[in-house]
Amino acid sequence: MKFFNFLKIFLPILIILWLIYSGVFLFIDNRERSFNEKLKANLEKMISDKNKEKTEQEAKNKVFDPKLLKWNLVSSEAPFEKRDAHTLNVFKNKLWIFGGVGGTSPDYSKNYSDVWNSENGKDWIQITNKVPWGPRRAHDSLVFKDKIWILGGVTTGERYLNDVWSSEDGINWIQITEKADWSPRKGFEAVVFDNKIWVMGGVSINGLENDVWYSENGKDWFLTINHAEWSPRYDLAVESFKDKIWLVGGVFPEEMGKKDVWVSENGKNWTSINEKNIWPGRHGHCLLVFNDSLFIIGGWSGYAHGYNDAWYSKDGVVWNELYKDGVSSWAGREDLTCVDFNNKIFMTGGMKTSGERTNDVWYLGEK
Repeated sequence: MKFFNFLKIFLPILIILWLIYSGVFLFIDNRERSFNEKLKANLEKMISDKNKEKTEQEAKNKVFDPKLLKWNLVSSEAPFEKRDAHTLNVFKNKLWIFGGVGGTSPDYSKNYSDVWNSENGKDWIQITNKVPWGPRRAHDSLVFKDKIWILGGVTTGERYLNDVWSSEDGINWIQITEKADWSPRKGFEAVVFDNKIWVMGGVSINGLENDVWYSENGKDWFLTINHAEWSPRYDLAVESFKDKIWLVGGVFPEEMGKKDVWVSENGKNWTSINEKNIWPGRHGHCLLVFNDSLFIIGGWSGYAHGYNDAWYSKDGVVWNELYKDGVSSWAGREDLTCVDFNNKIFMTGGMKTSGERTNDVWYLGEK
């Protein structure tokens, strides 16, 4: 009897104590598990961050060696028609081709109004064969403020243009201005520098130009200088490199291609780096930045000879030939186009010495 009375009194207490103990144990256990999970996550993050830092440091420490670069054929005949005087850009992680001229030189009547893109340089999709900005060649295009821009050039009937168009997707286009303040022209250069679009040189309705213009929106243009220190020319090449504008080559009609290099910090004041470079004078060539170096690729001598060479420079002053024999795998040409895409230089199109236009695609990358 006493035992049952004992149980009546102490059993509830024991149950309460057990429940308290179980709750505390579960609480501690959950806290411990949560702590262990957080500790594990933090350790994994630390390891991941460390590996990322290591990878980034290894990439920084890796010395770019142009000797490891080799030309590789992507496509001997891409699905787009053979052409030159077109433009090529990287936009939304794809290669994009705009316009150009087909047929065989000296015929310049077959100007294209098409747009193509590709994710790999081999498989191309035609976006349209009739863009609102119409058939044109010797224009320029660039990426600015997350849009693709088309500027100037020449259209049907050899009519020079000074219009400006932009698109957020490469499909739908808006005309920013029908007539920019710079004169209608072809064979000029446009570049993004200091968060502005810059237009310079080319041949206009007024003749050969060496003027420099800029705009922050593509509509309102301001003349920086009407006659820059470099001589009037067309088919010049311009690039933004090391916080400066670099201008390389070009041509004056009936003369050989120029072999000079000019640089400017503001688009107005220009300094001649070298007017007698070791590479042959040229126009209609590529100039681009790749792995923190300036590259010159291909172009025209000025008289019936297309180059297939490539030159590079870390500072724009000292130049080295990629291949000492000056020979690449592709035929020499002018008005080819080149871009840095997926850590390779992709090149397409252009006109050969024979006058034949091309639609092959190549890339320059590590062997």
